[in-house]
Amino acid sequence: MASDEGPRRPRKRRIFAIGIASLVAVLLALYVSTLIMQAYSARQASKMLDALEAIRVGDPASRLERAVPGCKVEEMAAYRCEIFPGWGRRQWLLLSKIPTDSYIKAIELLRSFGIQPWYVSVSSSVREGRVQEIRVVAMVIGRYKSLGVEWQIAESIPSRFNDPNQGADQRRTSIGAFSITSLPGGCGINIAVTPGSTPRELQARHVKRACLLPFGGCDELYRLLPDAVSVLDENGQKWVDCQGVPQ
Repeated sequence: MASDEGPRRPRKRRIFAIGIASLVAVLLALYVSTLIMQAYSARQASKMLDALEAIRVGDPASRLERAVPGCKVEEMAAYRCEIFPGWGRRQWLLLSKIPTDSYIKAIELLRSFGIQPWYVSVSSSVREGRVQEIRVVAMVIGRYKSLGVEWQIAESIPSRFNDPNQGADQRRTSIGAFSITSLPGGCGINIAVTPGSTPRELQARHVKRACLLPFGGCDELYRLLPDAVSVLDENGQKWVDCQGVPQ
């Protein structure tokens, strides 16, 4: 009996070691593939944002459809066009299953491994085959807070941004702030531009693409939207970040 038991133990150890090695290999492959998919989806979102920033009011709707691959104008009108990082919406839905009391810690752990949560959504209004309005929302999770941008281009500044005391420059371009109440909470910048906006004001919508990449490291709003802060400076306005610190 003793002689039979002796050879079995090394065999069991080998099987156990092979099982552990296989598990580690699977987890490593999953991690590497997730980083690759993160980088790929960030590239796709970057190309889409480049194309959307170049569109102007009155452009053909076909140009808008080319800017958002796989999404029709009808879907954009219904707010159905979104890009998520990595494995897409499924990855975002998995994050939403994390218990509330552990959510922020879990997100920070994922970010430290380069798994950066974000999403970009696009909606639009088209009339007689011509673009009348485009609205883009981009949300990135920074260090312990959410950072966002909502920008739109339309024939005129939306009524919710109108102020009778505004000057001519603010009637052609509006830059303001909004709060993010979802977990984790944070803040964002909303930007409304019109055909009369200057090239610098149009550039204010530019989201820093590195913020979408693994290990992007965009932990503050001014890093997500660097041009928006500089435009505010040029207009004599001060931007206050999520902690209330002027930028």
